[in-house]
Amino acid sequence: MSETKELNKLPIILTFFATVFATVMILYAYGYLNFTREEQGLLVAEFSLVTVGSAEAGQMRSRAANQVAECVDGILVLHDNRHNGLSGLLVDNRERVVRCNAQSVPVAE
Repeated sequence: MSETKELNKLPIILTFFATVFATVMILYAYGYLNFTREEQGLLVAEFSLVTVGSAEAGQMRSRAANQVAECVDGILVLHDNRHNGLSGLLVDNRERVVRCNAQSVPVAE
């Protein structure tokens, strides 16, 4: 008569869930997880760079865009005129923040 000792599975299951929960909380605390609502991450507009003296510079429209840029702490912040209170950071295609200098634009002589 051999009796097999049953293993209690409850502590293993609780340890698994506690480990997953702790991992998610640590990742969130260090900024690797970011939970945003859908309206916080909307693409408002796309921008492209037109270099000075290029052929594209002569084909621009005279009407201004609906966004206004402002340099805040060295980061370019855009404010949308159509949606009151909507503002965001200007980022490139790799989601890197576009930096700016809070200096005036030099006047061409």
